[in-house]
Amino acid sequence: MQILADLLKVIILVGLPLSGKSTHAKMMQEEMDIPLVETGTFVYKAVAERGLEATPENIVKVAGECKAQSDAYFTERAIEYIEEKYRNKPAVFLSGVKAKSEVELVKGKFGEDNVFIVSFHASRSTRHGRLMNEDRKEASKNQGQGKVTEDIAMANDRSRFDLRDNKELGYGLGDLIALADYVINTEDKKWPYHNTETTMEQFRTVIKEITSK
Repeated sequence: MQILADLLKVIILVGLPLSGKSTHAKMMQEEMDIPLVETGTFVYKAVAERGLEATPENIVKVAGECKAQSDAYFTERAIEYIEEKYRNKPAVFLSGVKAKSEVELVKGKFGEDNVFIVSFHASRSTRHGRLMNEDRKEASKNQGQGKVTEDIAMANDRSRFDLRDNKELGYGLGDLIALADYVINTEDKKWPYHNTETTMEQFRTVIKEITSK
């Protein structure tokens, strides 16, 4: 595999659902012109290509079919997209990577020294409470009614939320969180009570350090 070294930095964002990955990346995307690529986009694209509605059942079915071809199917699609669209950018955010094998795939393409993992953390109760935040509702609407329905179900039944956490951890996400190069604490309900302004400043400092390497 040809390594596209020195062309861009790939900043892999990891963390359990609603820990703040996409929120921070989208804000930084506008500020520093760093594109955000999410593997989930390619899940919904695969569903649409089959002419199916993006219901939770269809998403699970199609994702399973794609992963039967390759465990890293959606990360592979994300890498192809980055190569096609952003190879001349100084940096790209990549969200949705869940296993060490996928990180190694990214490093194999873009170079060991060009890939960084930034982990986002918040307590279980804080993350669950964010399900009904306005920005979350808007993001879910953009992904279809099935996503909205699932968020409402998780908000009303915490066991469903916990089930999703366990599923993410089952993929190997915990290993990536533990091995992160940088950590951003987005806890805003319990001590030490970070807010978006302070966590964005921390994130900004991290990104500036990465892009200056």
